[in-house]
Amino acid sequence: MSNQKLLKYISIVVVLSLIIIPAASSALSLAATSSCPTLYLAYVTSSPYQSLSTFNPNLFDGGLGGDFYGLIFGYTITLNVSNNEVIPCLISNWTFSPSNWEQVWQNETVNVTITLRHSGWANGQPVTAYDILATCLILDMYSAPPYPNYTIVNNYTIIISEPPGRMSPVLLSHTLICSIGLGEVALIMSYQQYKPLIQQIESDWTQLQHNNVTLIKEFRDKIHSYVPPGPISANYNGPYYVASITPSEIVLEKNPYYFAASNVKFNKIIVYQYQSTSDFYAALFKGQISLDLPSVVSVCPKVLSELPSCYKVISIPNPGGWALYFNFKNPWLKMVQVRQAIAYVLNRTSIALAGGYPKFTPVKVPNGIPCCFSYLKQFITPAVSNLNPYCTNLSKAKQLLESVGFTCKNGQWYTPNGTPFTLTILEPFTLSPCVYNMMNVIKDELTAFGIPTTYYVCTNVKVNHEHYDTGTGYDLVFQHWGGFCIGTVDWYLETQYLNGIPLNVTQWDGIVTLPNGTQVNVVKLYGETVSPNSTSQLIAANDEMAYALNYYLPALPLVFQSCQIVVNTKQLNVPPSNSWFWQEYFYGIAGTAIYQLGFTDGFIQPVIVTTTPPTTTPPTTTVTSTLPVVDIAVGVIVVIIIVAAVVIIMRRR
Repeated sequence: MSNQKLLKYISIVVVLSLIIIPAASSALSLAATSSCPTLYLAYVTSSPYQSLSTFNPNLFDGGLGGDFYGLIFGYTITLNVSNNEVIPCLISNWTFSPSNWEQVWQNETVNVTITLRHSGWANGQPVTAYDILATCLILDMYSAPPYPNYTIVNNYTIIISEPPGRMSPVLLSHTLICSIGLGEVALIMSYQQYKPLIQQIESDWTQLQHNNVTLIKEFRDKIHSYVPPGPISANYNGPYYVASITPSEIVLEKNPYYFAASNVKFNKIIVYQYQSTSDFYAALFKGQISLDLPSVVSVCPKVLSELPSCYKVISIPNPGGWALYFNFKNPWLKMVQVRQAIAYVLNRTSIALAGGYPKFTPVKVPNGIPCCFSYLKQFITPAVSNLNPYCTNLSKAKQLLESVGFTCKNGQWYTPNGTPFTLTILEPFTLSPCVYNMMNVIKDELTAFGIPTTYYVCTNVKVNHEHYDTGTGYDLVFQHWGGFCIGTVDWYLETQYLNGIPLNVTQWDGIVTLPNGTQVNVVKLYGETVSPNSTSQLIAANDEMAYALNYYLPALPLVFQSCQIVVNTKQLNVPPSNSWFWQEYFYGIAGTAIYQLGFTDGFIQPVIVTTTPPTTTPPTTTVTSTLPVVDIAVGVIVVIIIVAAVVIIMRRR
């Protein structure tokens, strides 16, 4: 090869090196300095998860559940609460049949055909119609027949055939939520992971449809004890999956098979496990938490007022709060006069102040119609405008107890059979300081009146379910009450979920006997409040429900709790406080649909901090190089390439 050709090849290699060096240096520098955005959440629990090896992902047996929906489980839809617009998520479209279903829904079956979009479980298994089937069948075991029937058309299409009287067009948004939205529950069951159970339920479907109570209970027991075969990632279809667990934190990694994975900007979520609220508050004041929902950890008003300036607090009014649920298995609490007496003893204003104003406010009329949402005002008719407010009145309480044979001696009330009347309250959640303070006021006021009262906390789901199944271990339960239900009043917890469908907290048959002897079945009445045949029936049913529950008091609502979402503005870019997005907290289990919508649709974004190194003029007197290690490494690599190229060329000469 001539010297001219050699020089030509060397020149080409040099030119290429001039192109490669800056590009490679820039790419390596970027890789060296960039970091994957991470979201930091908190979880307060007295029993932290220990490790993946001891973790059962079955949420009915203590696996990550309600507080993590929207993160690890995907919702089929979410709802823009401000305008009732359905936002498709795991499903792409749906249709109702027959075509005249709005006219015949009361007497005929309505078929809902659902088509899924292509998404995946975190192990790569596709989300299919069989997973909707699995989720629905498991959830049906915690409901009551008649159940819908299900027909798989293909892997991505399922038909849900709803019984007559369920699919009211009067409350269309609520109807959509209950059908295509799976009742606001996320897609929580993998058919492949729960296949043996699902097949057993299918084989016994006829008996289950005929309300075989024994069989339903057997399936609930099987569900609670079931251990999915794994891998663990196969149980999660949301934006994230459980990747690792230590006693101090749960690490959620992004699910690459989630349909909107490319929109999710956080590659990882670290959930810190705190065994006390004080530990959580300490982390909050250090700015270590990115986002906190009140359903996960409810921050007390004093702490909210003292948060570092990096935090923004979004407050949302809420037509729900906390109530005492009475256990009718206690023969004395089964007496309406005793429940009413307790209502007259407790000072709801004092309880709210103990929780912290304005986060907590007293309920003005127990089981009345909340008026903090404009749409609820249509239900405040003359029929319910004069309900009993149960203002604190110890004389009235004394009179009621004496009317059913109770006696008071030396400041202690005794039951008609002569035994001391005492009460035990179960609190099934980890106590925040707010709830702790309210519980103490309740305990102290009842005790001061002559009814010695104690309370205890049990956060073990399995143990609590055993209590509710048998009606033992408690006299009252301090629990959530009310909430947001689009287009109607939310009576669900009091008349359904905590009244035996599925948790029998009250041990009550749902029958209210009014003073005039009239009986009201509130379980049936609930159906009219969510599936009315007309607007007039909707209003009448809610008014009748308010009247019956205000008199009978199966639960005693005490305080409203407004919702405060805490956002770390140094870590997150979020919509302004007046955005409709924040009302999304009212959709989904524990308000967790806000996670999915926030990540998938870009409402919650990481703050990207870009730093530019200072530009300086290098000293003219120095001869030593101060190149970064990356640049030196790239230079060495390119020199080696050039030398190798020259050697090869020389050998070809």
